[in-house]
Amino acid sequence: MKGKVFNNRYKIIKELGKGGMAIVYEAQDLLLDRRVALKMLRPEYVHDKGFLRKFRHEAKAVARLSHPNVVNIFDIGQDNDYHYLVMENVKGRNLKEIIQERGRLSIQEALDIANQICAALSVAHENNVVHCDIKPHNILLTEDNQVKVTDFGIARAATSSTLTMTNTIMGSANYFSPEQARGGEIKTYSDIYSLGVVLYEMLTGKVPFNGDSPISVALKHIQENPKKPSLLNPEIPPEVERIVMKAMSKEPEERFKSAREMRQKITATLKNLKSNNQESDKTIVLSDDGDTKILQKVDPVEKNDKSKGNERVYLSKTDNKASNNWMKWASLIIGIIFLVTMGVFIFYQQYMEVPIVEVPDVVGLEIDEAREVAAQVGLHIEKQNDVHHPEVPESHIISQYPVGGERVRQTRVIMVTVSKGPAILKSPDLVNKTLREAEVILDNQNLKIGKKEFVYNDEYPENVIIEQMPKPGDEINVESTIDLVISKGAKPRMVSVPNVVGLRLEEAEKIIEENDLKVGEINREWTRRFIKGQVSGQQYPVGKKIPENSTINLTVSQGLINEKRSEVHLGTRVDFYVPPGARENKIEVVVIDDNGRDVAYQGTHKPGERVIQYINSVGTTTIEVYCNGDLLGWETID
Repeated sequence: MKGKVFNNRYKIIKELGKGGMAIVYEAQDLLLDRRVALKMLRPEYVHDKGFLRKFRHEAKAVARLSHPNVVNIFDIGQDNDYHYLVMENVKGRNLKEIIQERGRLSIQEALDIANQICAALSVAHENNVVHCDIKPHNILLTEDNQVKVTDFGIARAATSSTLTMTNTIMGSANYFSPEQARGGEIKTYSDIYSLGVVLYEMLTGKVPFNGDSPISVALKHIQENPKKPSLLNPEIPPEVERIVMKAMSKEPEERFKSAREMRQKITATLKNLKSNNQESDKTIVLSDDGDTKILQKVDPVEKNDKSKGNERVYLSKTDNKASNNWMKWASLIIGIIFLVTMGVFIFYQQYMEVPIVEVPDVVGLEIDEAREVAAQVGLHIEKQNDVHHPEVPESHIISQYPVGGERVRQTRVIMVTVSKGPAILKSPDLVNKTLREAEVILDNQNLKIGKKEFVYNDEYPENVIIEQMPKPGDEINVESTIDLVISKGAKPRMVSVPNVVGLRLEEAEKIIEENDLKVGEINREWTRRFIKGQVSGQQYPVGKKIPENSTINLTVSQGLINEKRSEVHLGTRVDFYVPPGARENKIEVVVIDDNGRDVAYQGTHKPGERVIQYINSVGTTTIEVYCNGDLLGWETID
């Protein structure tokens, strides 16, 4: 990618980093002669037309924001299958890297960073832009500690089109709001919750919830309360802890009403902390009469200076008393030496002269039987814990330490884990639940989704579960799988794709809508056979059956290529009848001109059927007509 130039303007210099949805490069803007950051969408997203529409829409909304704490978006571009954002090139590091390096930040530094993030969110929320993915990875810090919040547009588009539909969310799940975890509506209060999580991590060095999968983390955001941050960092003042816990309230109405309100609270707290720090520069002492006095800290040198001139008193001790102290210390040292010597002797007797035996393998044995086997070699067994196991019978040993075959002294204890047998559960009722809701329910009960079958159904909305196996209420074991039948919604009516190639865009749109279809993405390019404004290509072949209300992407010509500046022949009429012969005849109209050789028309016709086509060409043109591969005739135009 290094050295590649996009749209004759942005030259790639080097890769800066990779994310789940995009790769970031440093680039040179050749037009304005400045360095920029070019964020390129990963290839797996460029064919998702719905995502691209949302991505462009959100990016344009964010580009209108102007604030020192928001990374500026300069341009939104596309070069063939490359879709990218051109952004301010921020010199610095992201907050996640800083936390990982330092463990946790100081109270004042964490509040200052949160204060700047609030400022960015305030201007965004007041312009009806919700970030949806506030996390340390998206917070950049410049060399002078100025915060720059990034990924507004891409986060919003991703949340709507991908994150709620896939499991590729681990990096964001740690910062999800409960409503995001449920797949619910996302508003400004969701950003406030995520900012509370970021502040929690800055103060403690840890995220409040963690797990093995995005679903398990999401479930904790919904069901569990976070451990108070002061338990992880006792230096956190109560007023700071209250800010964190309020921002992370499960119910949106219990959080700060806006990012501006949260910023005001953080600003006031910072002022109080600075004031308290100044007060802490004083020394509190108790006088002899019991009164409390506050004295300013005094330099030791100054204290010595003040004592000059005072009479010093030296107390001497008698030689006899010093001698008694020496005898006491000597007796104490001798006693310690004696105790250490006896301890070493007893340890040697108890442990070093104990016989070495081989540990028997007791895995799979019943616990009492295992004790008898161990006793035969002079060892004894202790239960470490009891757990459910889907295969090992109740009271039988699942694992042991030390393992069988290892050689140990007879004083060693064999610790074992004993099975409580398989845990019997009732299969949960998942019918009428969405697939996302089912994932959360099953993960909470240590169950898994098995086979998934998607079918059309008129009664159940799309992505809602119709049937399950085992049935609701059936007895099942922990970690069992449940097969699901999931609705694809009502079966759509299938319609045929019309032929709109060669028509003006306005005509093509009208015909597509008359056939109960919709126009999708419109791409424009220079063509060899079509004049400006003509449809030069369509997404689906003519006659293909597709669901009604589906979108058809079109390619529209920007103009006819004419590199040699030759004479242009527009609308040359080709009119002929299909000769007698086979029932179905493959007809091709071939054009050869300055732009090369192209099949301008291809179709299947019955004998005697009339075919009329209009051809655009450049320079000396030869038009050939073929039927089933045989040349029917040709014509040359100068």
